[in-house]
Amino acid sequence: MSNPAKLVVLDKAHLLLQGVNEAVEGIRQPHLADLKKQLMRTAVSVPSNIAEGRRRRSQRDFLRYLDIALGSNGELETQLRAAKDCRAIPLAAYSELAAGAEEVGKMLSGLKRRIIEDLNDHDE
Repeated sequence: MSNPAKLVVLDKAHLLLQGVNEAVEGIRQPHLADLKKQLMRTAVSVPSNIAEGRRRRSQRDFLRYLDIALGSNGELETQLRAAKDCRAIPLAAYSELAAGAEEVGKMLSGLKRRIIEDLNDHDE
C-alpha cells in the first residue's frame, strides 16, 4: 500500500482534528467535559482509521476502515451540532468545522466508491 500521508482526505481529516482541538480548548464548563472529551476522541478517530486502513493488506480491509472513519465523521458532525447548541463552541467555529466535516465525509464516500469500482473491475 502507498504512503497514507499522500491521501488528500487524510490531510483534510487531520486539519479537521486540529480545528476541533482548538475549538474545544475554550470549553471550560465542567458539565461539558464529557462532550469535550468525546469531540476529541471522535475527531482523532477519523484520520486514525484512514491511516490504519491504508496500511492494511488489501483494498477490502481499507474499505472497512473507511467505513469506520465515515461513521466517526458522522458522529463528529452530531457532536459539533450539540456543542454549538450548548454554546460550548462559537458559531463561527461550528460553521467552519461542520463544513470541514462535510467535506471529509464527501471525500471518504468518493474514495470508497472508487475503491469499490476498482474491486469490481478486478473481479470481472
